[in-house]
Parts: sequence; structure tokens; C-alpha cells
Amino acid sequence: SYDHQSKTYVSSFKPLTLSGVDINVTPYFSPDHSAEMLVKIIDGAKKTLDIYTPGFSSWQGCSPYSGCGGCNVSVVAAEPFPVFPALLNAVHRGVAVRIITNDYNVHTCEGVITPLDYLKLNGVDIRYYTSTTFMHSKVLVRDGVEVSIGSVNWTKNSILNDREAAMFFTGTNAAADLAKYVLSVYEQDWAQTYNYTLDHTYSPQDMAIITNTSLQPVNVPQGPDRPYITPEPSAISVNTDVEIWTSPDYAYTTIMEDIDSAETSFALYIYQVTDKRLCEKLINVTQAGLNLTLLVSYRIYGTTDYELAKSCYETLYQNGVVIRSAYAFTYSFYNHQKFWIADGKRVTLATGNWSPSDYPGPPGSYPVFGQEGWQSVNRDFTVRVANKDVVDVFDKVLTMDYLNGTYWKPY
Repeated sequence: SYDHQSKTYVSSFKPLTLSGVDINVTPYFSPDHSAEMLVKIIDGAKKTLDIYTPGFSSWQGCSPYSGCGGCNVSVVAAEPFPVFPALLNAVHRGVAVRIITNDYNVHTCEGVITPLDYLKLNGVDIRYYTSTTFMHSKVLVRDGVEVSIGSVNWTKNSILNDREAAMFFTGTNAAADLAKYVLSVYEQDWAQTYNYTLDHTYSPQDMAIITNTSLQPVNVPQGPDRPYITPEPSAISVNTDVEIWTSPDYAYTTIMEDIDSAETSFALYIYQVTDKRLCEKLINVTQAGLNLTLLVSYRIYGTTDYELAKSCYETLYQNGVVIRSAYAFTYSFYNHQKFWIADGKRVTLATGNWSPSDYPGPPGSYPVFGQEGWQSVNRDFTVRVANKDVVDVFDKVLTMDYLNGTYWKPY
């Protein structure tokens, strides 16, 4: 199990609202530009990188998924996942790198090494999450003052196949305020982590390869051919309102308020809706006259989530909601992004899905597994930007993927 929650979690982080602030926002999307953006963010770090990632998957099969795994040291030294050499280069130039991830109870086989082992031996401080059931955030804080938030997992599929969405906030006091908010959550989670430990030691010959501080080449691959390619990422300088919140804490009440505040239209591009409360909310706002656009993933990983989403979509369909499935150009493709646009004026982007684990309920207490009242609870972040220029970027992605999709039907 990946659930290593160690004590009852009590909601304490209220949303942070910034009104009329100057900020630089860089939207970016998989499978087009996530790899290059992640590398740019890491390459630009001067002092620190504080990272939330649910996992870290080798692009050549050197990360275990069950039991034990790994590859020879020389193979991992040439790991093609571009984030890996970028992180090594960052550490070697003196950047302090911290990673919070999940413990999947896998190990390194005798005589081999994994990418996380390799990073650990180079000074990356890696810890396992225990605050709630699962750490689902995909967040990087750079130098304590800039932050990237999105749906991009550190897997080959997420970066080169899936549709993902993210925003990088930079360059102003407001960006620093967002970063500080994330870091306040991060530090609380960090205080409850436990160390990533190595399963084995390595020979002097292997250690010479592992600890080589030469500048590592970083090769960023191109995304695959597809009907719509998003624009090259560029910073949009705006004066706007920004709000950020974390799950579980006040996430459910805030997202409900966000939906309720929509006046004329609501466009949702989401991997899955498996929460009955949010499903019913969509029916209610539609029946109240809100113009709803709904685009969902053609595929969902896992039978349980698939059946829950199907049940929601069937209910929506029966209540007159038009649903589109986004185009899937490969078998392994998922539309894994999570964003929505209200009234064409503000875009909200999340690391979590519309699922009970991502938006579990009003602020409260979440006990550990086995105790009364337990429920599966994720750590996630959601951020909202009320600026038309930023909205237009996301709206174009939604519109083009919508046009290239097909109508969802329950048969």
C-alpha cells in the first residue's frame, strides 16, 4: 500500500487570495512542451528546488513498480528522462533539491540502482509523504519565489503522450506569495516525512560514475504528431486576481463556491469526474441555466475509477448534459489535465481530479486508516487566475481538443 499516513490530519490551510496583483503566468501543456518547461524551470534554479511529485519513473524501465527493480549503474547514468540529468546538474552547481514523494513499498534489486537511488547519492534530499493517504501534487517551487503547478506526472506517458496542463508563476511579489503559500504546506508535510533509504551500497568504481560532477547532457524530445499542438510557452504579464488553495483543507468548499459563482458559462476539461456531489452540482447548475461545456478523457486508468466516472456521465447524459470525449491519438493516451473556465473570465487549474479523495469535504479531521471516519485523502493544489489573456490560452486548448473529440454516449 502507498498509504503511510501517520496521524490524524487537521485542516489548517485557508485559501490565499491576491487581488489586483502583477504576475507573470506561463501556461504549458503536454504532450507538447512539458519536458522543455520542466528542464527550464530546473535549469533556472540558483538556490533551491522544492518538489512534490507522486512518483519518479524511469524512461527506460529502471524504476520498480512492484517487488524490486533497477538497472546497471552505467545504464541509469544515461537515463533519458530529461528531468533526471537536469536535477543532477542543479545539485552539482550547488542547488539544494528536496523531493516529497510516495512510498509504494518497492525496493532496488541487488547489484543495480534506480534513478531515485542515484539522485539520493548525489545529495538530493528525498522523503516519503505521510500527512494524508496519498501525495497527488505536481508542484515545483524554485528559489522560494516562483512556482509551477499542474497535472504533469514525472512519467514518460504524462510528458510525451497525455494531455496535461500547468502554469508557472514568476517574476513578481505575487508569484513569491504563491510560492510561500505552497512552501508553508510543504514544510508542514516535510516535518512529517521519513527518509528515502538506500537498499544497497556500491563499489568505488560504481560510485565514481554515480558521483561524477561533469555537466550532464539534457536531451528534450519532441512531442508526437497530433491534431492540435499548443503554442510555445511564453510568460504572460498581467494584473489580475489570483487564488490558491490546497486539498484537503478548504478545497471542497472553495471549489463549490467557485462553481456557484459562475453566472453564464462553465467549461470543464477534466480527466475524470468520480465524485457524486460534483456530478450532481453540474446537473444543478445546468438546470439553473448555466451553459456547460464538458470534455473528458477518452480513457481512464483503473476499473474502479472508470466505472465511477461512467456512472456520473450516464447520470449527466440522462439529464441532458452534452459530453465530449477528447481525441486519443495513441492507445496509451489519457486526457489527464484538470482545468475549468467560468464565464470566459477566469481559469482554475488543479493537480487533482474531481474525485472524493481530491476534494473530500468541508474543513475537518482525517484520521489514519483503520480508525473511525477514515477516508482516502490526497494532498493537492488548485489555483485560479482571473485574466482574459491567460483564459484565452486554456480556452484554445479546450476548444481544439473539443473539436477533435467525439460525443460521449452510454453505449
